[in-house]
Amino acid sequence: MGSARSSFPVRVGTMLTTALPALEERLLAERIRQGWGTAVGSALAHRTRPGELRAGTLTVMVDNSPWLQELSMRSAEVLDAVRGRFGPTVTALRLSLAGPAPAPSRPAPRRAAPAAPLRLDADELAIVDSAAAPVRDAALASTVRRVVSKGLIARRGGALAGILLTLAAIAGCAAMRTSEAEPTPGPKVITIVPPGRRAIAAQGEAYDHFVIAQMEARAGRMPQAIAQLREAIKFDPNTAALWIQLSQWLIRTNDTAGAFTAAQKAIALEPNNAGAHMTLADLYKRQRKTAEAEAALERAVALDPQTPDGYLALAQLHFEQKSYEKARAVLRRLVAARPNLSQGYYLLGRIGIENAQWDEALSNLKRAVDLDPDHDGAWSALGFVYESQNKLDEAVGVYKEALKANPDNAAFVERLGDLLVKLGRYGEAQSEIESLVDSLPRDPRVWLKLGAIHYEQKQYDKAVAAFRQAVALEPGNMRTRYYLATALMDAGKDDEARSELEKILKADPRSVDARVQLGFLYGRAKRYDEAVATLQEAVNLEPKRPELFLYLGTALQRANQYDRSAAVLREGLSVDDKNKDLHFQLGVVLEKQRRFDDAIGSFRHVLVLDPKHAESYNYIGYMYAEKGTNLTEAVQLIQQALALEPENGYFIDSLGWAYYQQGRYPEALRELKRAVSLAKEDPVLYEHLGDAYLKNNLANEAIEAWEKSLQVDPNAPTAPQVRNKIRDTRENQLRVKGAPPKAEQK
Repeated sequence: MGSARSSFPVRVGTMLTTALPALEERLLAERIRQGWGTAVGSALAHRTRPGELRAGTLTVMVDNSPWLQELSMRSAEVLDAVRGRFGPTVTALRLSLAGPAPAPSRPAPRRAAPAAPLRLDADELAIVDSAAAPVRDAALASTVRRVVSKGLIARRGGALAGILLTLAAIAGCAAMRTSEAEPTPGPKVITIVPPGRRAIAAQGEAYDHFVIAQMEARAGRMPQAIAQLREAIKFDPNTAALWIQLSQWLIRTNDTAGAFTAAQKAIALEPNNAGAHMTLADLYKRQRKTAEAEAALERAVALDPQTPDGYLALAQLHFEQKSYEKARAVLRRLVAARPNLSQGYYLLGRIGIENAQWDEALSNLKRAVDLDPDHDGAWSALGFVYESQNKLDEAVGVYKEALKANPDNAAFVERLGDLLVKLGRYGEAQSEIESLVDSLPRDPRVWLKLGAIHYEQKQYDKAVAAFRQAVALEPGNMRTRYYLATALMDAGKDDEARSELEKILKADPRSVDARVQLGFLYGRAKRYDEAVATLQEAVNLEPKRPELFLYLGTALQRANQYDRSAAVLREGLSVDDKNKDLHFQLGVVLEKQRRFDDAIGSFRHVLVLDPKHAESYNYIGYMYAEKGTNLTEAVQLIQQALALEPENGYFIDSLGWAYYQQGRYPEALRELKRAVSLAKEDPVLYEHLGDAYLKNNLANEAIEAWEKSLQVDPNAPTAPQVRNKIRDTRENQLRVKGAPPKAEQK
């Protein structure tokens, strides 16, 4: 039987890569798939999955457009994590919006031509038993027996083709039993062993142990995998690739000393093996021996100056040390060696971003997208540079160009929509996001974005419809339900809004934001006791949020509980004494308590904190006008408020009322007529207008304005005095006509 076997030896590394040139990348892709969560973290792994690895570029499928945008901006970080976990073979990421995860499929079995059954001899059976003996898993042991048996039978034909077919079958099997093993060593051929049966047997046993080691590693049994790999090395101690593999696996088991020994052995066997030097650099880096790691990577680059792996690992080392100039120098060497490599320019652009060197970043990122229009990370980074400089129109142009290159990139569409919203170009933004609705109708984030755009345009019913779609797709997302409730409130659908808020509180009783909105609803319905109780619960849950004291204090003020309101507002100021809103609201409450000087003091304190606080200028001026004091200053203060908000109807009313108090009735009437045309309907504004009409001898117009005041709110605090004004004016009209008042007609 011996004479029938092949008469030449084949090294393990040579056999693997000759049998299937893409095997290394295929196996690495499988390892990345299995170890994805460990490499990138559970949050990212939940929304992404790795796909094909081809020529160093790893495709990453992303569940939805928001996460595609997130990953685009974090692509350098993710690439670093992948390379740190699985080695430098991965040089770039290709991001893609994913469909449903494909079910794993086993390669179609190879059909052999019918032949008489072949049996193993005693020696061969002993080899099979020896190979399977260390494997504890019964199913795996059975696979090992079958694979080794096929390999032995294939060798009988003396042809390499039989071995290659066996290897292809093993590759298919291995791809189904992957875990997080390190990359398969690359093809490195060293000395040729003289031919002879013993050399073949030794090579065969090395190969068998190597295959078992890979299978054990892919099943996650690293101690057994390392033991099998050591057995392979016993039979084939002069293949550097095996020592590199051993070093990488020992790194994973934290056997640093053993890993160093293995890496150094690989270098001793092949001093010019760049991969061995990169493995050694990884060990130095893990021990924080930066200088040694740098030297090893420089050696790897010198040995293989056309391969980007060494440059990228070296640049990453400098980047992590924040040695940006060194990283930049390495990347410039890379683009000099590989001038058409987009990734080099992209990383140079990222360094420019890190150092706020915007012109350099722009130059490199533009070069990156010119070389590779499919480089999503480069497009995103380029847009980010323009956004950081507040050049939003230029950023819009970038994302439009990016979409020409990658029309299916939902993240670009979404980012473009966001920028258009910022620019107030709501129609364009809506059009962009609606295109996402067509392509991603079941993505709740798209509906959420569309709802926000409608909301910004005050299209509240459309916003409600979009938010409802988002809630239907993701009913457990309470934040989305909160947006729906807010839109319902603005659409005037208070009962529906209350129902949504109560659902939120049922799911999350500690939701402060939902309580605040519910408190506002109660206040709007003038159910002040319920508003106060709800807002007090919010304060109790988060007593360090000053704005909650503001909301509670305001509710108490509207409930006419001025003393409690002032106490709550002061408690809020004990949390944040520079909160201008709390000081302002305290001034309002003090004015209600008729503590005139204290109220003025609060408003003036607001102006110290914020000299452009228009409401405070107006409030002081209006208080002076109401009292009929300091009228010249009152006019000046109100004019300062109007300089900040010239179309504020309430400020214009204050100015008109100050003129009225000064006896400047024509000017007062002019301003008060303008006020009611700009402000929402308010009984006080119409009362002021009626008073001004009367002073300008326009009694009928005065009565009409006062009646309008009563129509707006017949139960307003000013309603009794307005009714008296109407009565008195009508009686005066009758006297002027000569008719006695009703009291005299008896």
